[in-house]
Order: sequence, then structure tokens, then C-alpha cells
Amino acid sequence: MATHADSHALAALARRSYVEGLLNGLPGVVRSVDQGARTLLGQVAEYGVQMRRRELVEDLTKTSGFWLQGATTMLRSALLTGVLSASRPGDLPPPSGRNASPGLSLVDNDTIESEILSSRLALSMMDRASWEFTDLRSRMTVLEGRDELDPNDVLRPHVLARIVTSAWRSAGLGQESWRTLQTVLHDEFSHFAEEAYHETNRLLLQHGVLPEVDLRPFIRRSVNAAWSGGTGVASSSRAGSQSGGSGFVHSGSVSSGSGRAEVGEETRMMSRAGGLRVVCTARQ
Repeated sequence: MATHADSHALAALARRSYVEGLLNGLPGVVRSVDQGARTLLGQVAEYGVQMRRRELVEDLTKTSGFWLQGATTMLRSALLTGVLSASRPGDLPPPSGRNASPGLSLVDNDTIESEILSSRLALSMMDRASWEFTDLRSRMTVLEGRDELDPNDVLRPHVLARIVTSAWRSAGLGQESWRTLQTVLHDEFSHFAEEAYHETNRLLLQHGVLPEVDLRPFIRRSVNAAWSGGTGVASSSRAGSQSGGSGFVHSGSVSSGSGRAEVGEETRMMSRAGGLRVVCTARQ
């Protein structure tokens, strides 16, 4: 039986592994997003759409490094505390080169729109990764002896979504550019989040935490190798998964009931979710 101190140390290890995996994989995701923008540019579209895509590719060429740097900085900060320190996009630094607005209405409208984009990304992540996140949340709450994760726990999907969208703004990329590329952004980060949760679940399962919660069959996308081999706590064995293929395959599907309830919970940043009762204990 794991002691209280051991359980909390293991929970801290899991968070560190999760964030370090994100940090290792972010450069690959940014490259994939850039490639996705170029692929869109090569597709036939009406003149106005084509011009927005062309401008987006040019903007990404200039600012993708700043986007990556901003997201990396916020993730590293979250790694130190386990939570996102800013509770709202408005708490984060304004986009580069933007002067403070003397009127509140423009700031409020911008913040609301950013919340919408961030919430949509979190929805997309939960649509894809709901099963993996639910399993991870079960394991973490058992380890830490609590009913629920903190509202701004770094493990929550809306935290990663907020980091990504806030760093996008801080790099000087606009909301219209995000909408132009939204399909690509949602696809890349949804798969990325699913893989992050899967590998963190694997780490805890290797330490005997809730083995009754099965690690579901999983096919890793070859586009991102953040968790495949190498050094660091994010690396783990490949038992139960196989590499290859162009996308993830999940053994379960998100139901219109419990899965959507999880989505609503994450985008509203509620601190509790009903219906989940864990009766198992952590063990080594």
C-alpha cells in the first residue's frame, strides 16, 4: 500500500511527465500546423478565402517561433505550480505590439472572443480525449485523496487550450487567422492531448494505480514522437500500444451523455463532476 507521501510524490511525477511531454511535442505540433496552413493554401477556394490563407501562411512564417515560445513559457510556469496561474485570458499579457485600450468595451469584446476560441478548442480536445482524461482524473484524485482536480489544474484540457490560444494572441496572430486555420488547429491539438493523457495513464498504471481502469488500445500517430522513446520522465514502455498509421484509433466512443457532460464541465471550468466515484486505492 502506497503511503500518503508516496502517493502525492507519484501524482507530482505524473503532472511533470505530462507537461514535459507537452513541451517535447509542441515544436512538432507547431510544424504540423504550419504545414496544414500551407496545405489549405494549395486548395481551391474563393478569392477572399484564398487571400486570408495566403496572409496566414506569411504570418505563421514570421511568428510561429513566438507562438511556440509563449506556449512553452506558460507551460513551464504551470509545471512549477501544477496549475495555470492566470484564471482568464485577460489576466495574461496582451498581444505583442498592442497598446492598452483606454476603453473597457474593446478589451471585454476581445476577451470574450478569446474565451470562445479557447472553449471551442477545449471542446475539440474533450471530444477526442474524454475517455483518457476521465481515466487519468480517476487515478489522480485517488492518489491525492480528493474528490476532484483543481479548476485550473494543468491536467485539465481547458488549461492547455487557454495556453495555446493566449500564446497565439501574444505572438501577434489574430482571431481571424485562428478561425481560418481552426480545423487544422483542433485536429492537431486534440490528437496531441489524447496522446498526452494516454502516456500519463500508462505511467501511473506502471506504478499500480487503479489497474482496474484499463489502458485502452491506442495507435500512435507518426507525426509526433514526443512520448516515443528517448530520455526523461515522459518516456515509457510501449506495452499496450503500437506505432504507425496516420491517426489515432480509440476503442471507445464518446457517448452523447457522459462524454458531453465532461465537455461541458471543462469549458465551464467547474470544480466538480457528478457521477464518478472511485473506490480503489493506489498501490505500488
